Order: sequence, then C-alpha cells, then structure tokens
Amino acid sequence: MVGIYFQINDWILSVDENKLYRQDREVSVEPRLINLLHFLAEHAGEVFCRDELIQYVWDGAIVTDQVVTQSIFELRKLLKDGREDSICYVVTVPKRGYKLVADVITLDATQFPYGKKSETTYHAEHETSPPESAPPPQDIAFPAGPLTRAVCQMSKSKKEKVKTNKLNYRRLNALNVLWISALVIVMGVFTFKQSEVRITRAIDTHLIEFKYQDDFSDALSFELADGFTQKLMSDIAQVTDYRVLLQKAAFTSGIVPGKSVIVRVKDNGGNSFLEVEYRNNASEKVLFSRQYSLTSQHLSSVLYQASFDLMRVLNVPDAKQKALALNVGMPIDPKALELFIQANHYLNVSDVKQFKHGIDLLEEILQIEAENTYVQSELLIAYHVQKALDSDIELARSRVQDLSDGLENQIVTMSGPIQPRIYEALALHETIQGDLKSAQHHLNEAFALRHSVMSYVIKGKHAELNGNLDAASEAYSEAFYIDTSVETYLLCENLVFPSNMKAIDYSMYRSVHPSVVRML
Repeated sequence: MVGIYFQINDWILSVDENKLYRQDREVSVEPRLINLLHFLAEHAGEVFCRDELIQYVWDGAIVTDQVVTQSIFELRKLLKDGREDSICYVVTVPKRGYKLVADVITLDATQFPYGKKSETTYHAEHETSPPESAPPPQDIAFPAGPLTRAVCQMSKSKKEKVKTNKLNYRRLNALNVLWISALVIVMGVFTFKQSEVRITRAIDTHLIEFKYQDDFSDALSFELADGFTQKLMSDIAQVTDYRVLLQKAAFTSGIVPGKSVIVRVKDNGGNSFLEVEYRNNASEKVLFSRQYSLTSQHLSSVLYQASFDLMRVLNVPDAKQKALALNVGMPIDPKALELFIQANHYLNVSDVKQFKHGIDLLEEILQIEAENTYVQSELLIAYHVQKALDSDIELARSRVQDLSDGLENQIVTMSGPIQPRIYEALALHETIQGDLKSAQHHLNEAFALRHSVMSYVIKGKHAELNGNLDAASEAYSEAFYIDTSVETYLLCENLVFPSNMKAIDYSMYRSVHPSVVRML
C-alpha cells in the first residue's frame, strides 16, 4: 500500500483514503477537512491565519472567512469524537490564527496498522499470456460455392465491428455528458451555499465575561485571582447595566460576550502583581491593561484602584465615589482583608466542602474584626446558602440568630452609607423566619441601593409565597440575567424553600438542563 499517513495523538490519518482511524473507529471524512488536517499535520505547531489557510489548503480559491471558521469547527468536533475529556487538537491563537497542538508522527505504509492485506494483482480477465504459436499457414480450402460468398461474409464482419465501435462511442459520450452535468450541478449548489449568509454567532455588547488565570504555582494565588475577579464582577454588576458572566459557566448559546476582563496574579522576581486586562471582543483590541503591586499592606488600595480603573474605562459616571462606596465596610486589617478575598472565591462555588471552607474563613475574619457588619452579613447569607446547597446540613441556628440580632442592633446606630448586603442578609433571614413584613421592608431598602442576584431571588420567593408565579419567574430571570451561572440557578431553585423551576421558568430550566425533552 502506498500512501500518506500521520499519527495525530490517538488518530491515524490516511490522506489517500480520506479516512481517520482510531481504535475500532473508521471515519470517512470530507476531502476539504482531510486537506486542512493534512496541511496542519505537515506544519504542526505553526500558526496560520485564515488567508494563509485559504491560499495553501483551498489553493487560493474564492472562499469566505466563514468557510475556514466552519471547517476548523467541524475538524475540532470530528477529532474530539464525542469525548468529554479535554484533549486539544486545533487551538485558536488570538489575533493570529490557528495551529495544531497535537503530537504528530509521520508514518509509512509499513507502519500503517489498518492496511488491508496485499491483494494479488493477477486477474484472469487481464491476463496477457502470450498467444500460442499459430500453426503454419495452410492453404485455405474454399467451398464449392462462388467466391463472392467469402467476400460477403468478410464485409458483414467489418460492418458489425464498426457498428459496435459506434455504439461504444455513443455510450462513452453519454457517460461524459452525465458526469459533466453532475459536476456543473454540484458546483452550482456549492456556489449557492457559499453565497448564503449563515449567522453562527452574535456578539452581545452588554455582556462582560470575567476570566481569571488558573495555572498558578500555589493555591493562594489562585484564590486571590478568583476572589479579585468575583469582587470586580460584583462591582460592575452593581454600578452598570452590563450583564456579567464568569468564564466557568459552561453555556454555549452562540452569544459571544462583547467585552472580557482578565485577572491574573503574577510573580516577578519574588514580588506578586495583580494584572487586570480589559478587551473589546468586537474589535479584538486590548483597551486597558495595568499591573498592581500585590502585598498585604496594599490590598485595600489595590481593590479600590482596580475597581475605579475598570469603572473609568467603562465610562461609569462618578466612578471614584462609587468605587469608594463599594469598599465601605471591607475589613481594615490586612490579614483579614486577604482572608475576605479568599473567602470570595469559596463562597461563589456550588461545591459544599469548598463553600464550608469559605464560611470558616469568614468566621476567622470575625475573630480579628468582631464588629464588622459587612462580614457579618456575608456570613449570615452564607449559612443560609449552605443549607440550600445541601439540605442534609444542620443549620447553626443559634449562630445565625446571633448574627441577625447583631445586625439589627447595629443598623440602628450606624451612620453614613450602609452596605446593601446588610439589608439583603436581614431580608433573607426574616423571609426564612416567616416575618415577611420586615423582610419586605429590608428588601425595599436593598433595592433602593442596588439590584443584585440575592435581592431578585428573595423577591421571587416572596412572589411564590403570594401565589404569583409570573412575578416569581420574572424575578428569577432578572437574577439569572445579572449573573448567568449554575450557582444563580441553584439559589433560585433551593434558597428559602425548593421551587419547581421547570414549572415557574421553563426557559431557565432548559438552559441548565439542555438535554431535557419536553413532551407535548
């Protein structure tokens, strides 16, 4: 067998056969995808932009960028083969193009494990054995009939031969016409399909995706990066009309966030730095990037400055005053503030054990700053959310009641701005206790200061208690709109009391359970 073969991770590519092999799988592939994979395999690790791929793979044919993008998408899906693991084959290099990152080995025909046994090339119908030696010519004995009989038979044989040749020629012409017609039809359909406008994704300019770098050398850097990300995401959601989305949410709706905020914690010569980068995904340009020195003494100023800088680049009015207001009540002690940022990471996950660690961190902060009402409100909410995440957990009722009583007493004597989180904590606790009148009062106070996920979830629960499922659906949808995440869905479903999300808000239910089939 003569051919071109490549081993690409666990796949084997047979270029001549237009096939991919893996274990017991044999997949026939379109030639355009085979040509694309063949080219990338020959240049594994090299980055090629769309124009270069069009030039080398499509031989400079007139095709759109969408054709290249669609081919890359189909190739990734083909190589992944329905597997849930994180094997990467073709990756996108931002602003540069695509490259094959798999391990590639060139094979020859002897190394190709799926080759057929060599078939004999001997066929009886094609046998060209030399003719037996003809007997020496003998005198032909003509029949007694006239000589014209032999001449007529020879003429008839020639006419039959000519007739057969003409018939074969006509058949060949008809076959050629058929093939040419089919080719013209295929080219016409292909050209028409190329000219169709197919929208595969749309950019939502009012959606900001927050990301944090997750390849850290130590757990502390990871927790700080996520904690900073959660804080910045919460700040932007409070002071702007933007929706926010954390990258960990695995939603694939075809909607691309219009903006991205990337948070990294870097180590440079023993010094840690927080890097915040803001990019516009529509223009693929980095509009803001800054590093902040990350030390325990400067955490408070870094929190404020990063929030202020991000608000300023997003054109938030009165950004300075709003950034200051959002930091009111934060722990003052450097160690307590560092623990609070770490707790931000653990209190925004749905894993029960990690969430419990976040509660322990808040309790540790209150040992340092016992009268911090902002931390107390976060802890009160955290205890109730923990119960919602795992109904088997026994609620620390005495501790929860102490926190609630302490907040009630301190809120009366507090002067200056009050964090809306305190009102939300009291409204949640009073709703669970059945004191709906006080809960509604504190919920109104919270809404007067900001619209948050927690406020809308509590509002939805109140609507359910009043039997107004339409209002509950709207409130839960608003919460999910502010923060599109599984954690938000779980709050709507389980906080205070279990809610039937399939009956109340079916669209949200389907977004979290996409495999559900609704029977009509």
